[in-house]
Amino acid sequence: MNQFYNPVAISFGAASAEAFADLLKKRYPDIKRVLLLTRGAGVEKSDCLQPVMNMLSTKDTNLVEVTLNNPNVADILKLKQEIEPFDYELIVAIGGGSVMDAAKVLSALQSKTYQTIDEVRAAITSERYREEPSYTPWVGIPTTSGTGSEVTCWATVWDEEYDSKYSVSDERLYASAALILPELTVTMPLRLSVATALDAMCHATEAYWSVHTNAITRVYSLQAIERIRRALPLLIEQPENLVWREQLSLASLLAGLAFSNTRTTACHSISYPLTMLYGIDHGIAASLTLASVMRHNLAALIEPDKLMQAFGAANVDEVDQFIQSIYNLYGVSSRLGQYGATVEGIRHLVSLSYTKGRMDNNPVEILPEELERILVSLL
Repeated sequence: MNQFYNPVAISFGAASAEAFADLLKKRYPDIKRVLLLTRGAGVEKSDCLQPVMNMLSTKDTNLVEVTLNNPNVADILKLKQEIEPFDYELIVAIGGGSVMDAAKVLSALQSKTYQTIDEVRAAITSERYREEPSYTPWVGIPTTSGTGSEVTCWATVWDEEYDSKYSVSDERLYASAALILPELTVTMPLRLSVATALDAMCHATEAYWSVHTNAITRVYSLQAIERIRRALPLLIEQPENLVWREQLSLASLLAGLAFSNTRTTACHSISYPLTMLYGIDHGIAASLTLASVMRHNLAALIEPDKLMQAFGAANVDEVDQFIQSIYNLYGVSSRLGQYGATVEGIRHLVSLSYTKGRMDNNPVEILPEELERILVSLL
């Protein structure tokens, strides 16, 4: 079905920051208490953010630094207990995907009090938050260029105790508005820049072939892939080049819009245990199997020639070569063995790779024995 929906009001670039601040004033004139979640390091003092910060200065604002990576159920409990006395009416999230994931979860769970990790886990896995009549609105200002979380309606919560990854998901969890400021991504370390760009590339590619793909998402996907393919190899020479940062920020946004309507597929499903068990950066973990899954899905692709063109490739082998060239350029290992994986551990990895709503969103079924062969080949 060629239907597309995304309700987020998007502003792009520093020149739009003033208008974004005015938008918030008009949408929330009566709100008094704002929870400001940031990545830390004084990001809120950035010049490009000052119109927004000036607007927030008229509110009772509680600034909380969220420096965690891949928030887990314990992190969520700690955050909730820390801000419990502050009855926030709006959340402003300035940071990467983890900060925006935290914003969504705090939006969904605000009305309930939790004393234990088990209570938080139960609330998320049972999806009891969906019974709430409304959620606290939130707005997103990303400081990385890869997650697309500012334009999606789900958040990831990890649970190391059970080797699990949960999704807090509801259409009402879309951000009210998003401000994309490429200037905020300039200070990202190169490895994080590469990992997030690869994540966006996977978002776009998986949206292209998802069982829920449509003509609109595919246009976004192709545009995102082409921008990443052109800009990412150049970043190593000029990490502070705002032109390349703008291209990667726009690519991340386009990829986010694409998969906001399709969700991700096998690559992301496989990436979750790779990150959980071996600590592989999420975007890198997702990209490790991208060429293998593309080859597996090839016969089911709609207009595969357009996907290859976006990668600047004639076939899947050349897509694989491009990904490997990025790894080599930035010193990223493509071998699972380098991260600690073993032949003996692959079967356990396979058992954790079938995330509902992700693996079954792949256009061609991947049997466990097929996945085992793919992962063993990456050792």
